Amino acid sequence: MSSSNDIESLIGELSPEQIKALMKEIKKPKIRTIDTSYASRRMEITRLYFSAEPSPHTVDYDSWEEYDAHRDCIREQVLSGVDL
Repeated sequence: MSSSNDIESLIGELSPEQIKALMKEIKKPKIRTIDTSYASRRMEITRLYFSAEPSPHTVDYDSWEEYDAHRDCIREQVLSGVDL
């Protein structure tokens, strides 16, 4: 790897035409944009699910299977997008 002095001396020896040719070859960095629509939709679904899911200690169900079935119904409704 060359030191900075070597690089500076090489640049100093270039002609203006060579510098123009180099500038055409050097690509400028592109500004990257991140699409957050997918992530925001997933976060909204997660928020909706946890706001609608009943806690097992706050609801009087006869069995765990009944609570689990109710929770599965809420999960299906949230994933279908009914309340979004």
